[in-house]
Amino acid sequence: MVRIPAGSVEMEDHFNEGLARELPVHIADSFYMDKHEVIVQRFRRFVKETSYQYKRWDDVEESSLTSRHPMVFVNWHNATAYCEWAGKRLPTEAEWEYVARGGLSGKRYVWGDNENQARKYANYDGTNGQDRWTRCAPVNSFKPNRYGLSNMAGNVYE
Repeated sequence: MVRIPAGSVEMEDHFNEGLARELPVHIADSFYMDKHEVIVQRFRRFVKETSYQYKRWDDVEESSLTSRHPMVFVNWHNATAYCEWAGKRLPTEAEWEYVARGGLSGKRYVWGDNENQARKYANYDGTNGQDRWTRCAPVNSFKPNRYGLSNMAGNVYE
C-alpha cells in the first residue's frame, strides 16, 4: 500500500466533457491505497477463506485471466465484502479522483494532456491496440503515476 498525502483535487470539468456541477474537493487526511487493482489470486483466497458466494455479472473467460490479472465482474457489494475481509475500505469518489490523477491538476488525462502517451499509462480503446493488450492487462503492466499507483486509467472498470 502507498500512503497518499492530504490535498485537494479539482473534480471540475475543464474540457466541457462532464457534469457542470463538479467542484474542487479537499482531501483533509492522508490515507492508504493499494498500488494496483485487486488480483484474481487474492480475491480467490478471500472467497476460499470466507466461503463467500457472489454472482458474477457475466462469464469470465478463465483462460484470459491469470492469477496476476485484476479481478473483474464484481459489484460494489462484492468489493465491500472483500475490503472488510482485507481490513481495508473502498475509496470515496473524491479520493479515487485524487489518487488517479497522481497530483496533476487541470489535465485531460491522469498522465497529462498528451493522448499519445496513453499506451504507456493505460489500457483502453483509444490506444488502437498499441498497448499490446486486447483484453485486460496484468497488474503493473503500465507506468505508475506520481504516487506510485499503476493502472489508474483504463484496463478495468473502477
